[in-house]
Amino acid sequence: MNFTRYITEWINLNPGKAVGIIVGLALGLLILTFGFIKTLIIILFMLLGFIIGKMVDERISVVEEFKNIFRRKK
Repeated sequence: MNFTRYITEWINLNPGKAVGIIVGLALGLLILTFGFIKTLIIILFMLLGFIIGKMVDERISVVEEFKNIFRRKK
């Protein structure tokens, strides 16, 4: 069995661990490259983009959602 096939099978058997390793590697590289605060800002923008993208996918009006957030409750 070659190395690539072994890694592919391991990823298929352990998808959570594989994603965790990749996310940990990415965060480590970001922190070493940009620093902790800049990495947090990058993550914040990624989360904001995810939320807006999710709203677009589900056809939820971004403007209406922001209005609902700031609308007074009666």
